[in-house]
Amino acid sequence: MTYLRQVTVFLREQSPLGVLVLLGMGIFPLLSDNIFHIEIIKLAALYAIFAMSWDILTGYTHEVNFGFAFFIGGAGYLSGILNAHFGISPYLAIPLGALAAGVAGVLIGYLTLRLKGPYFSMATLAFSAILFKLSFILYQFTGGEEGISGLEPFTDDPTHDLYVVWVVTVAVYLVLWVYARSKHGTILKAIRADEDATQSAGINTAYYKTEAFAISGFMAGIGGGLFTHSQMHIGPTMLSGYLSVIVVLLAMIGGMGTIVGPLVGAVCLSILNEMLRVVEEYRIIIYTGLLIFFIYVAPEGFANLGIVKRSRFLSFIFLGDRKSV
Repeated sequence: MTYLRQVTVFLREQSPLGVLVLLGMGIFPLLSDNIFHIEIIKLAALYAIFAMSWDILTGYTHEVNFGFAFFIGGAGYLSGILNAHFGISPYLAIPLGALAAGVAGVLIGYLTLRLKGPYFSMATLAFSAILFKLSFILYQFTGGEEGISGLEPFTDDPTHDLYVVWVVTVAVYLVLWVYARSKHGTILKAIRADEDATQSAGINTAYYKTEAFAISGFMAGIGGGLFTHSQMHIGPTMLSGYLSVIVVLLAMIGGMGTIVGPLVGAVCLSILNEMLRVVEEYRIIIYTGLLIFFIYVAPEGFANLGIVKRSRFLSFIFLGDRKSV
């Protein structure tokens, strides 16, 4: 009965909207075998991993990471190099790349602990810029401008590849959701509210921020490796500032500090971007305009709207049952 009760509580605490989005991505291949649409869903799932990984650090501490492409592209490149030059399977190369990203998260977190606000953001951006430049300098390994092509996919079927990405997306969501609801997530929220007061309470804030940086980097590395092998290519664009900015926008519009907000925001906005290809010549203008409009309407994200927080029904739909939090 105790186990059954725990499962019931766990399910009740889940966001119905988040569950619906995850189930929708999993069910879609059963309803359509259109390769183009399957690729769109797969790309949306990958961006969801990026946005959720970014959120567990920035959303819960408000230390804005503008160099997130460092972890995504860095792990993607390492996974691609291991596969292309050493013949290592993607199923081993991706965890190794993610582990390297996690270790890098610890080092960068330690080096930037004393920086606050824009100084922290600029420091993370600098790390990403350095790695972007190295991707051209070390062209013997990275392929320079052309990147690394012909990488080994997960399977021979795009639909099966989608399911590999989808399973990992669900796993990343659950791991980050549990972490955010744990004591560690609560401490991160306390740091966000007042770091000095949290530190004066005897809590080692440096440890928890570094831990969050490592988890964020590791999860982003998983996503970067998945992207690399699902596309069978990795190039310098995966280390560009453009990717970092897009991830920030997706997470912000969805709702920082919720995990489910960035998940839903990334999936919906990624699909919207691909749907706008019917007006390709105006796509960038329309999409950018919509992003600006969404930020204007919901500066703290749709999951954090005042109307959502005030309404028990909307709060449950977006965020699940939060009474136990």
